[in-house]
Amino acid sequence: MGMDGRLAGILLAACAACCAFAGPAPAEDASPNAVLRLLNSRAAGSPRGYAQAAEEVAEQARAGRALYAFVLALVSREKDCPPAARLDEETRRRYLETYRGPIRQIAESNGNPMALYLLSLDSGSTNLLRRAADAGNIQAENAWGSFVFSRAVAGGASSNEVERALAEAHGYFKSAAGKGDANGLYNLGMCHWRGLGVPRDDARAFACFRAAAEKGHPEAINNIGAFFRDGVVVDRNLPLATKWFAKSASYGNPFGQFNYALALRRGEGTEVDLKTAAGLLEQAAEGGCVEAINVFGVALWKGEGVAADPRRAFRLFMRAAGAGYPPAMENVSTCYERGSGVEADERLAVEWKIRSRAARGDRNAQAWLRQNLDKR
Repeated sequence: MGMDGRLAGILLAACAACCAFAGPAPAEDASPNAVLRLLNSRAAGSPRGYAQAAEEVAEQARAGRALYAFVLALVSREKDCPPAARLDEETRRRYLETYRGPIRQIAESNGNPMALYLLSLDSGSTNLLRRAADAGNIQAENAWGSFVFSRAVAGGASSNEVERALAEAHGYFKSAAGKGDANGLYNLGMCHWRGLGVPRDDARAFACFRAAAEKGHPEAINNIGAFFRDGVVVDRNLPLATKWFAKSASYGNPFGQFNYALALRRGEGTEVDLKTAAGLLEQAAEGGCVEAINVFGVALWKGEGVAADPRRAFRLFMRAAGAGYPPAMENVSTCYERGSGVEADERLAVEWKIRSRAARGDRNAQAWLRQNLDKR
Protein backbone atom coordinates (compact mmCIF):
# COMPACT_ATOMS: atom_id res chain seq x y z
CA MET A 1 0.00 0.00 0.00
CA GLY A 2 3.03 2.30 -0.20
CA MET A 3 2.75 2.90 3.51
CA ASP A 4 6.12 4.46 4.34
CA GLY A 5 6.05 7.25 1.78
CA ARG A 6 2.39 7.94 2.39
CA LEU A 7 2.93 8.11 6.14
CA ALA A 8 5.89 10.45 5.77
CA GLY A 9 3.85 12.79 3.63
CA ILE A 10 0.99 12.84 6.09
CA LEU A 11 3.25 13.43 9.08
CA LEU A 12 5.05 16.26 7.34
CA ALA A 13 1.76 17.84 6.37
CA ALA A 14 0.44 17.43 9.89
CA CYS A 15 3.58 18.95 11.34
CA ALA A 16 3.35 21.90 8.98
CA ALA A 17 -0.27 22.43 9.91
CA CYS A 18 0.64 22.14 13.59
CA CYS A 19 3.24 24.88 13.34
CA ALA A 20 0.84 27.27 11.66
CA PHE A 21 -2.43 26.51 13.40
CA ALA A 22 -3.60 30.11 13.64
CA GLY A 23 -6.33 29.69 11.02
CA PRO A 24 -8.31 27.07 9.11
CA ALA A 25 -6.32 24.58 7.11
CA PRO A 26 -6.79 24.57 3.34
CA ALA A 27 -9.26 22.05 1.97
CA GLU A 28 -6.63 19.57 0.79
CA ASP A 29 -5.18 19.54 4.33
CA ALA A 30 -8.48 18.81 6.05
CA SER A 31 -7.64 15.26 7.11
CA PRO A 32 -4.36 16.03 8.93
CA ASN A 33 -6.22 18.89 10.57
CA ALA A 34 -8.63 16.32 12.02
CA VAL A 35 -5.71 14.66 13.79
CA LEU A 36 -4.69 18.00 15.24
CA ARG A 37 -8.23 18.73 16.37
CA LEU A 38 -8.34 15.33 18.03
CA LEU A 39 -5.05 15.93 19.84
CA ASN A 40 -5.99 19.47 20.85
CA SER A 41 -9.66 19.25 21.73
CA ARG A 42 -9.37 17.05 24.80
CA ALA A 43 -6.68 19.29 26.30
CA ALA A 44 -8.88 22.30 25.56
CA GLY A 45 -11.78 20.79 27.52
CA SER A 46 -14.06 20.31 24.52
CA PRO A 47 -15.78 16.91 24.75
CA ARG A 48 -17.94 17.71 21.75
CA GLY A 49 -14.99 18.75 19.61
CA TYR A 50 -13.13 15.67 20.76
CA ALA A 51 -15.99 13.41 19.73
CA GLN A 52 -16.43 15.08 16.34
CA ALA A 53 -12.73 14.84 15.51
CA ALA A 54 -12.69 11.21 16.63
CA GLU A 55 -15.40 10.37 14.10
CA GLU A 56 -13.37 11.84 11.24
CA VAL A 57 -10.13 10.20 12.34
CA ALA A 58 -11.87 6.84 12.78
CA GLU A 59 -13.25 7.07 9.23
CA GLN A 60 -9.76 7.71 7.84
CA ALA A 61 -8.35 4.85 9.95
CA ARG A 62 -10.89 2.44 8.52
CA ALA A 63 -9.80 3.56 5.04
CA GLY A 64 -6.28 2.35 5.89
CA ARG A 65 -4.58 5.70 6.42
CA ALA A 66 -1.62 5.02 8.68
CA LEU A 67 -1.36 8.18 10.76
CA TYR A 68 -5.04 8.12 11.66
CA ALA A 69 -5.00 4.46 12.60
CA PHE A 70 -2.01 4.97 14.90
CA VAL A 71 -3.46 8.07 16.56
CA LEU A 72 -6.83 6.39 16.97
CA ALA A 73 -5.15 3.43 18.66
CA LEU A 74 -3.40 5.80 21.07
CA VAL A 75 -6.61 7.63 21.93
CA SER A 76 -8.55 4.40 22.36
CA ARG A 77 -6.43 3.59 25.41
CA GLU A 78 -8.10 6.41 27.34
CA LYS A 79 -11.06 5.45 29.52
CA ASP A 80 -13.03 8.55 28.56
CA CYS A 81 -12.36 8.41 24.82
CA PRO A 82 -15.37 9.17 22.56
CA PRO A 83 -17.43 6.25 21.25
CA ALA A 84 -16.00 6.66 17.73
CA ALA A 85 -12.48 6.15 19.09
CA ARG A 86 -13.17 2.90 20.91
CA LEU A 87 -11.38 -0.13 19.50
CA ASP A 88 -11.35 -3.73 20.51
CA GLU A 89 -8.02 -4.94 21.88
CA GLU A 90 -7.11 -6.88 18.75
CA THR A 91 -7.65 -3.90 16.42
CA ARG A 92 -5.76 -1.57 18.75
CA ARG A 93 -2.81 -3.95 18.90
CA ARG A 94 -2.80 -4.40 15.13
CA TYR A 95 -2.85 -0.67 14.46
CA LEU A 96 -0.02 -0.01 16.91
CA GLU A 97 2.19 -2.87 15.76
CA THR A 98 1.64 -2.16 12.06
CA TYR A 99 2.39 1.55 12.13
CA ARG A 100 4.77 2.00 15.08
CA GLY A 101 7.84 0.98 13.06
CA PRO A 102 7.34 3.38 10.14
CA ILE A 103 6.61 6.26 12.53
CA ARG A 104 9.74 5.44 14.53
CA GLN A 105 11.74 5.40 11.30
CA ILE A 106 10.47 8.87 10.38
CA ALA A 107 11.24 10.15 13.87
CA GLU A 108 14.77 8.77 13.82
CA SER A 109 15.67 9.65 10.23
CA ASN A 110 14.05 13.07 9.95
CA GLY A 111 13.61 14.14 13.59
CA ASN A 112 9.98 14.77 12.67
CA PRO A 113 8.37 16.63 15.63
CA MET A 114 4.94 15.08 15.20
CA ALA A 115 6.40 11.57 14.93
CA LEU A 116 8.44 12.15 18.09
CA TYR A 117 5.34 13.35 19.91
CA LEU A 118 3.24 10.37 18.85
CA LEU A 119 5.98 7.98 19.94
CA SER A 120 6.11 9.72 23.31
CA LEU A 121 2.37 9.11 23.72
CA ASP A 122 2.81 5.50 22.72
CA SER A 123 5.70 4.75 25.06
CA GLY A 124 5.21 7.29 27.84
CA SER A 125 8.80 8.44 27.28
CA THR A 126 9.52 11.87 28.74
CA ASN A 127 12.76 11.95 26.75
CA LEU A 128 10.82 11.70 23.48
CA LEU A 129 8.32 14.26 24.72
CA ARG A 130 11.13 16.71 25.51
CA ARG A 131 12.70 16.11 22.09
CA ALA A 132 9.36 16.74 20.38
CA ALA A 133 8.87 19.94 22.36
CA ASP A 134 12.37 21.19 21.59
CA ALA A 135 11.76 20.37 17.93
CA GLY A 136 8.75 22.70 18.00
CA ASN A 137 5.75 20.39 18.15
CA ILE A 138 2.98 22.47 19.69
CA GLN A 139 1.20 19.63 21.46
CA ALA A 140 4.51 18.52 22.97
CA GLU A 141 5.37 22.06 24.06
CA ASN A 142 2.12 22.27 26.01
CA ALA A 143 2.48 18.75 27.39
CA TRP A 144 6.11 19.20 28.41
CA GLY A 145 5.41 22.54 30.05
CA SER A 146 2.59 20.96 32.04
CA PHE A 147 4.80 17.99 32.98
CA VAL A 148 7.65 20.21 34.17
CA PHE A 149 5.24 22.26 36.27
CA SER A 150 3.44 19.31 37.87
CA ARG A 151 6.70 17.45 38.55
CA ALA A 152 8.15 20.46 40.37
CA VAL A 153 5.17 21.25 42.58
CA ALA A 154 4.43 17.61 43.43
CA GLY A 155 7.97 16.43 44.05
CA GLY A 156 8.84 18.37 47.18
CA ALA A 157 11.37 20.51 45.31
CA SER A 158 12.95 23.59 46.88
CA SER A 159 11.40 26.98 46.17
CA ASN A 160 14.28 27.86 43.83
CA GLU A 161 13.80 24.63 41.88
CA VAL A 162 10.07 25.27 41.62
CA GLU A 163 10.71 28.78 40.35
CA ARG A 164 13.10 27.47 37.68
CA ALA A 165 10.57 24.83 36.64
CA LEU A 166 7.79 27.41 36.39
CA ALA A 167 10.00 29.64 34.27
CA GLU A 168 10.82 26.69 32.01
CA ALA A 169 7.16 25.74 31.66
CA HIS A 170 6.27 29.34 30.88
CA GLY A 171 8.85 29.34 28.10
CA TYR A 172 7.27 26.33 26.40
CA PHE A 173 3.76 27.75 26.75
CA LYS A 174 4.96 31.05 25.33
CA SER A 175 6.48 29.26 22.35
CA ALA A 176 3.22 27.42 21.61
CA ALA A 177 1.21 30.60 22.09
CA GLY A 178 3.52 32.48 19.73
CA LYS A 179 2.50 30.05 16.99
CA GLY A 180 -1.14 30.91 17.53
CA ASP A 181 -2.04 27.71 19.36
CA ALA A 182 -5.18 27.98 21.48
CA ASN A 183 -3.92 25.64 24.21
CA GLY A 184 -0.63 27.51 24.36
CA LEU A 185 -2.47 30.83 24.69
CA TYR A 186 -4.65 29.39 27.43
CA ASN A 187 -1.67 27.96 29.35
CA LEU A 188 0.21 31.24 28.98
CA GLY A 189 -2.86 33.04 30.28
CA MET A 190 -2.93 30.77 33.32
CA CYS A 191 0.72 31.58 34.00
CA HIS A 192 -0.07 35.32 34.01
CA TRP A 193 -3.31 34.84 35.97
CA ARG A 194 -1.73 32.76 38.71
CA GLY A 195 1.75 34.27 38.64
CA LEU A 196 3.39 31.01 37.55
CA GLY A 197 6.89 31.63 36.22
CA VAL A 198 6.08 35.32 35.69
CA PRO A 199 4.65 38.12 37.84
CA ARG A 200 0.87 38.03 38.07
CA ASP A 201 -0.70 40.21 35.37
CA ASP A 202 -4.48 40.02 35.00
CA ALA A 203 -4.49 42.23 31.91
CA ARG A 204 -2.08 39.94 30.04
CA ALA A 205 -3.99 36.90 31.25
CA PHE A 206 -7.23 38.35 29.89
CA ALA A 207 -5.57 39.10 26.54
CA CYS A 208 -4.31 35.50 26.28
CA PHE A 209 -7.67 34.05 27.25
CA ARG A 210 -9.45 36.32 24.79
CA ALA A 211 -7.14 35.23 21.97
CA ALA A 212 -7.67 31.56 22.87
CA ALA A 213 -11.42 32.10 23.19
CA GLU A 214 -11.54 33.55 19.69
CA LYS A 215 -10.11 30.24 18.50
CA GLY A 216 -12.87 28.33 20.29
CA HIS A 217 -11.02 27.21 23.44
CA PRO A 218 -13.84 26.29 25.88
CA GLU A 219 -11.90 26.79 29.12
CA ALA A 220 -10.57 30.15 27.95
CA ILE A 221 -14.14 31.10 27.08
CA ASN A 222 -15.19 30.13 30.60
CA ASN A 223 -12.40 32.24 32.08
CA ILE A 224 -13.48 35.27 30.05
CA GLY A 225 -16.89 34.83 31.65
CA ALA A 226 -15.26 34.84 35.09
CA PHE A 227 -13.49 38.14 34.32
CA PHE A 228 -16.80 39.79 33.41
CA ARG A 229 -18.61 38.21 36.37
CA ASP A 230 -16.01 39.39 38.87
CA GLY A 231 -15.17 42.72 37.23
CA VAL A 232 -11.46 41.92 36.83
CA VAL A 233 -9.69 44.06 34.20
CA VAL A 234 -13.09 44.73 32.57
CA ASP A 235 -16.28 46.29 33.93
CA ARG A 236 -18.54 43.85 35.75
CA ASN A 237 -21.23 42.67 33.36
CA LEU A 238 -23.33 39.71 34.52
CA PRO A 239 -25.41 39.27 31.34
CA LEU A 240 -22.24 39.19 29.24
CA ALA A 241 -20.53 36.85 31.71
CA THR A 242 -23.46 34.47 31.50
CA LYS A 243 -23.30 34.48 27.70
CA TRP A 244 -19.63 33.47 27.87
CA PHE A 245 -20.43 30.69 30.35
CA ALA A 246 -23.25 29.45 28.12
CA LYS A 247 -20.90 29.40 25.14
CA SER A 248 -18.32 27.38 27.07
CA ALA A 249 -21.07 24.99 28.19
CA SER A 250 -22.13 24.50 24.56
CA TYR A 251 -18.80 22.75 23.96
CA GLY A 252 -19.60 20.32 26.76
CA ASN A 253 -16.98 21.90 29.04
CA PRO A 254 -17.67 20.96 32.68
CA PHE A 255 -16.47 24.28 34.11
CA GLY A 256 -18.55 26.29 31.67
CA GLN A 257 -21.54 24.08 32.49
CA PHE A 258 -20.95 24.65 36.20
CA ASN A 259 -20.67 28.44 35.96
CA TYR A 260 -23.66 28.68 33.62
CA ALA A 261 -25.64 26.57 36.09
CA LEU A 262 -24.67 28.89 38.95
CA ALA A 263 -25.86 31.90 36.93
CA LEU A 264 -29.19 30.15 36.28
CA ARG A 265 -29.56 29.21 39.95
CA ARG A 266 -28.85 32.75 41.12
CA GLY A 267 -30.47 34.67 38.30
CA GLU A 268 -27.20 36.42 37.48
CA GLY A 269 -27.54 38.02 34.05
CA THR A 270 -30.42 35.71 33.20
CA GLU A 271 -33.75 34.44 34.50
CA VAL A 272 -33.69 31.85 37.28
CA ASP A 273 -34.10 28.35 35.82
CA LEU A 274 -33.46 25.68 38.43
CA LYS A 275 -34.41 22.77 36.18
CA THR A 276 -31.93 23.69 33.43
CA ALA A 277 -29.34 24.45 36.09
CA ALA A 278 -29.76 21.00 37.62
CA GLY A 279 -29.28 19.36 34.24
CA LEU A 280 -26.11 21.33 33.64
CA LEU A 281 -24.79 20.50 37.09
CA GLU A 282 -25.36 16.81 36.48
CA GLN A 283 -23.45 16.99 33.19
CA ALA A 284 -20.61 18.95 34.81
CA ALA A 285 -20.47 16.45 37.67
CA GLU A 286 -20.20 13.60 35.19
CA GLY A 287 -17.39 15.55 33.54
CA GLY A 288 -15.44 15.59 36.80
CA CYS A 289 -15.96 19.16 38.01
CA VAL A 290 -15.68 18.78 41.79
CA GLU A 291 -17.58 21.99 42.53
CA ALA A 292 -20.43 20.79 40.32
CA ILE A 293 -20.50 17.41 42.07
CA ASN A 294 -21.05 19.21 45.36
CA VAL A 295 -23.63 21.73 44.11
CA PHE A 296 -25.58 19.05 42.24
CA GLY A 297 -25.64 17.23 45.55
CA VAL A 298 -27.16 20.36 47.12
CA ALA A 299 -29.80 20.49 44.37
CA LEU A 300 -30.71 16.85 45.02
CA TRP A 301 -30.67 17.39 48.77
CA LYS A 302 -33.08 20.34 48.57
CA GLY A 303 -35.04 19.25 45.51
CA GLU A 304 -34.05 22.35 43.52
CA GLY A 305 -34.89 21.78 39.86
CA VAL A 306 -34.77 18.03 40.35
CA ALA A 307 -36.62 15.49 42.50
CA ALA A 308 -35.19 15.41 46.02
CA ASP A 309 -32.94 12.42 46.63
CA PRO A 310 -31.00 12.73 49.92
CA ARG A 311 -29.23 9.38 49.51
CA ARG A 312 -27.86 10.27 46.11
CA ALA A 313 -26.97 13.73 47.43
CA PHE A 314 -24.93 12.14 50.23
CA ARG A 315 -23.07 9.94 47.75
CA LEU A 316 -22.17 13.01 45.71
CA PHE A 317 -21.00 14.90 48.80
CA MET A 318 -18.78 11.95 49.70
CA ARG A 319 -17.38 11.84 46.17
CA ALA A 320 -16.46 15.53 46.23
CA ALA A 321 -15.18 15.26 49.80
CA GLY A 322 -12.97 12.37 48.73
CA ALA A 323 -11.43 14.72 46.17
CA GLY A 324 -10.48 17.08 49.00
CA TYR A 325 -13.20 19.72 48.51
CA PRO A 326 -13.93 21.39 51.89
CA PRO A 327 -17.54 22.57 51.23
CA ALA A 328 -18.47 18.98 50.39
CA MET A 329 -16.88 17.82 53.63
CA GLU A 330 -19.11 20.25 55.49
CA ASN A 331 -22.14 18.87 53.68
CA VAL A 332 -21.12 15.33 54.63
CA SER A 333 -20.89 16.52 58.24
CA THR A 334 -24.39 18.01 58.06
CA CYS A 335 -25.80 14.82 56.57
CA TYR A 336 -24.38 12.76 59.44
CA GLU A 337 -25.59 15.31 61.95
CA ARG A 338 -29.17 15.31 60.62
CA GLY A 339 -29.33 11.73 59.42
CA SER A 340 -30.09 12.97 55.91
CA GLY A 341 -29.36 10.37 53.24
CA VAL A 342 -27.36 8.37 55.75
CA GLU A 343 -27.79 7.08 59.31
CA ALA A 344 -27.10 9.82 61.85
CA ASP A 345 -23.68 9.59 63.46
CA GLU A 346 -22.55 12.36 65.79
CA ARG A 347 -18.92 11.21 65.84
CA LEU A 348 -18.64 11.22 62.04
CA ALA A 349 -20.41 14.57 61.87
CA VAL A 350 -17.72 16.08 64.10
CA GLU A 351 -14.92 14.32 62.24
CA TRP A 352 -16.02 15.62 58.83
CA LYS A 353 -16.41 19.13 60.19
CA ILE A 354 -12.82 18.96 61.42
CA ARG A 355 -11.71 17.47 58.09
CA SER A 356 -13.15 20.48 56.28
CA ARG A 357 -11.22 22.86 58.52
CA ALA A 358 -8.02 20.85 58.10
CA ALA A 359 -8.43 20.93 54.31
CA ARG A 360 -8.57 24.72 54.54
CA GLY A 361 -5.25 24.79 56.37
CA ASP A 362 -6.35 24.90 60.02
CA ARG A 363 -3.32 23.50 61.86
CA ASN A 364 -5.26 22.64 65.01
CA ALA A 365 -7.68 20.60 62.93
CA GLN A 366 -4.80 18.90 61.13
CA ALA A 367 -3.18 18.02 64.45
CA TRP A 368 -6.48 16.64 65.78
CA LEU A 369 -6.86 14.39 62.74
CA ARG A 370 -3.31 13.08 63.10
CA GLN A 371 -3.78 12.39 66.77
CA ASN A 372 -7.21 10.76 66.58
CA LEU A 373 -7.28 9.01 63.20
CA ASP A 374 -3.85 7.45 63.66
CA LYS A 375 -5.25 5.54 66.64
CA ARG A 376 -7.74 3.64 64.49
